[in-house]
Amino acid sequence: MPLPVMLRRGIPLVSVVLLSGLLLPSASAAPKEAGELTWRPCVSVAKDWLDPNDTRTECALLRVPLDYSKPQGRKINIAVSRLKAEHALPKATPLVYGTGGPGLVKVSAPAGILKTGLRPLAADHDIVSMDDRGSGYSDKVVCESEPFGDVPPTAGPKERFKANFDYESRYNKQCVAKDPEFARQLTPANAARDLDMLRQALGVPQIDYYGVSFSTAVGLAYRSLFDDRVHRMWLDSVMPPVFDHSTMDGDVEALGKRDFDGFVQWLARHDVEFHLGTDKAAIVRRVTDLRDELDRSPRVDGDDVMNGDWVSGLVTNAPSAWATAAIDLVSVLEGGTPAAPVKTGGAPKRRPFGFESPHGGLNALQYNAMLCNTATSGTGFSEMWDALRARRAATPAVGGLYYSPWCADWPLSAQPTPMKRGHSPLQLSGHLTEGITPYEWARRAEEAAGASLLTVEDDVHSSLSGLPCVSKVLTFFRDGTTTNGTCPGVI
Repeated sequence: MPLPVMLRRGIPLVSVVLLSGLLLPSASAAPKEAGELTWRPCVSVAKDWLDPNDTRTECALLRVPLDYSKPQGRKINIAVSRLKAEHALPKATPLVYGTGGPGLVKVSAPAGILKTGLRPLAADHDIVSMDDRGSGYSDKVVCESEPFGDVPPTAGPKERFKANFDYESRYNKQCVAKDPEFARQLTPANAARDLDMLRQALGVPQIDYYGVSFSTAVGLAYRSLFDDRVHRMWLDSVMPPVFDHSTMDGDVEALGKRDFDGFVQWLARHDVEFHLGTDKAAIVRRVTDLRDELDRSPRVDGDDVMNGDWVSGLVTNAPSAWATAAIDLVSVLEGGTPAAPVKTGGAPKRRPFGFESPHGGLNALQYNAMLCNTATSGTGFSEMWDALRARRAATPAVGGLYYSPWCADWPLSAQPTPMKRGHSPLQLSGHLTEGITPYEWARRAEEAAGASLLTVEDDVHSSLSGLPCVSKVLTFFRDGTTTNGTCPGVI
């Protein structure tokens, strides 16, 4: 089950720096007191603005408290942007557009909405975006990672996991220690509070909100904290209401189990070609035994490594790859070498809960903090390894294949914002077979927050804005009509 990934490796650890990302050419463009905005063309105030021909998007810095329990204490700058409505209406509600993350730039998003099916909303809505604290052009901590180091190709599952755990543990301890006060305040709830400061600065009583992927966590927190300040909210590819990372990893693996079950049924129907028999239980045992065998004694052919994770990755391919996967599986079962074995090992692969990495790259400390400060799952090696082993025991062929080491020895904690069943219009959309934010997460959010849920019949993350049924989104923001139906997805 291929997942979009990002790698964070190969750069020496450097001293952390707290900085303002918007490089302003004059004092007149600097942030004023909390709650005040000075708008300037982004291309003139934002260093390396993605589109040098973008004359419409405006940027500003919003001054907010670092710690909302200490409103008179330390302040930080939040970068915000807007695209003014083409046909401004009196008292029109601005639409906040959140494009995911964590750790990613968002202020370049307003102009991007013009390239999607959401464009009609820009006719009568100001489109507003915000770089969450700790990322993009907002104040942030810059702390790059050290090289990953070598793991022997013959390493077993525990040794490979320990190498990834230690890599993240070192990063978390070293980087958080540079500014723990700042890192502690990187939570979806505080991003939601920043958003409400932006609402106040815009001088409006309510906002509309369209968020995808990790921005749905900020949206859900905002609605829980400020339900009466939401006019309408639509969330696509939804994060779960609780960040229990072992459970979340298990949800991703469950999709692999579904693909594996389909592959086994296909192999049983194609015994004439592959000679693995027609007994599905027997095929499962052969795959499971092979995974165990290669975990005990990985096969190494040059730079290519075939271990248990390689087996699990092979048998959870999409149907379009089943024929090739079957050929490789049979070859290895017979002691041979597949045509193109998957390379395993190296630094852990990071998946962004959003679009692919935009200009400005990924701020890894913000990524980890947003996912770990309010996490309910264990962060020690024993806890994380035991959780992985339990998933593998429950599903021997694919369990434990996917794991998130980002919270390894995370040294901070914050109380998660309890999810509330609000009264403001909330529409969710989940993608039935996608592997970035599994559909089950949308189901949990639906139950916890009280919402309508549109089921998109595809496996493509955050695809709604490019589908014909984006018309449902336009209708929702115009008259509040919700739906619990289905939507044809990407073909």
